[in-house]
Amino acid sequence: MAEPMSAQDRLDVMDVLGRYPFCLDSPNVEGLAEVFAPDAVLEGIGGSFAGLEAIFGWAHGLIAGGRVGADPPQLVHFVGLPFIEGDAERCSARTYSVILTYDEAKQITVPLVGSYEDAFVKKDGRWRIQKRIIRGDLGRAPSRD
Repeated sequence: MAEPMSAQDRLDVMDVLGRYPFCLDSPNVEGLAEVFAPDAVLEGIGGSFAGLEAIFGWAHGLIAGGRVGADPPQLVHFVGLPFIEGDAERCSARTYSVILTYDEAKQITVPLVGSYEDAFVKKDGRWRIQKRIIRGDLGRAPSRD
């Protein structure tokens, strides 16, 4: 049985979670190698991507769309404090996320309020996301059933 998570483990997981939006918004796609495990899976609104090369391709596609990673920035990711559970080898984190966009007149819109569900693994002393599910359902209009 694995040891409990240390305070340093929790800080390291939070650092990985904080690195993700800066990699996309800067843009620093190669920096995502410090976020995701080499065989990670990312499931998002745009599909499912397995492995770092596929995740890099997904990120490059977002950047090619012109809003993510623009200079000057037109879109910024914000993440809340995570809820982390696990041990010293594996953990999960749930984190709320908000995406803000703004135009030249600094008019702000909120196109997405969602969450990340992450499974982390610690290999060679470093925490990485093994699987990320991006949920954007908080930004959808409620159904009128």
